[in-house]
Amino acid sequence: RNAIFVADQIFPIIDSPSPEAKIGKYPKGAWFRDEAGIRAPGTRAKRGGYIITTSDIVAVEYAFAKEVTDEDRKYAGLANTPPMQPIQDAIEFCTMKIDLKKEKRVAAVVQGTTWDGLNEDCNGNWLATATTNTFIVDVETAIESIEGKTGFRPNCMMITSNTYKEIKQISGVIDRIKYTQRGIVAADTIAALFDLKEVIIAGAIENTAKETKAATEFTASRIWETNAAKGSAFLFYKPPSLGLRTPISGLQVRVPYENGQYRQTKTWREEAEGQDVYQVAENTDIEAIGADLGHYFYDTIAD
Repeated sequence: RNAIFVADQIFPIIDSPSPEAKIGKYPKGAWFRDEAGIRAPGTRAKRGGYIITTSDIVAVEYAFAKEVTDEDRKYAGLANTPPMQPIQDAIEFCTMKIDLKKEKRVAAVVQGTTWDGLNEDCNGNWLATATTNTFIVDVETAIESIEGKTGFRPNCMMITSNTYKEIKQISGVIDRIKYTQRGIVAADTIAALFDLKEVIIAGAIENTAKETKAATEFTASRIWETNAAKGSAFLFYKPPSLGLRTPISGLQVRVPYENGQYRQTKTWREEAEGQDVYQVAENTDIEAIGADLGHYFYDTIAD
């Protein structure tokens, strides 16, 4: 798979046994209310409770198929031919399509959800040459906001690659890390700057050019940006592992196929055409769970 795809690092995958399963949500209010009291002898303890809400899993199957002709397979096995593997290439091509679609779907949920009460327009003030660079104060303010509303400190941040390029040149960032062992700005030093577990650099692109006979057209569009060439970032909380009553900003739910596989590859024969078809499919739902556990910044490097 293409290592540039980061969707699974942002919204982890939970494998569901059934499309009829539901996602249970525990609203935080009752859990943070101080209600315990002294129980006098012969009396009952103070009581309370909490509500649980649920959301349905609405899994959708995404699939893509590629044919391999008998001629392609035969010629690939002849001596002195280019080292090609048409069957493996077809499966990897289809897998790439499924991963690209998932990257776009997770990005769309991140961009389309109102996190932490607002999605913050940075007005290009994370640009290294901005008159008043607000990168550090924006992130620190967002961390404090999420922690103050949830009791959980965000531990991860996604930064688009073009935003990352600018952050590495911000004088305020360089000044803060110049006396560290490495003294250079990298993903891990940015994480250390804010006491985060992980900083994820998102650089995935999509070719938005329509296919023609020449098949050479390529128009790159950054998947993780709200507005083209303006950058974005997403600060969020991700638990060490998935589990019951575990706070999380968002997740992916996968529904298995009949054979128990969560991503299915199958093939069939088209005899009249003299070819086999290879298909890769995945049945998933992508959900924002805790909107108060994230903070989305857009237009980070351009107004």
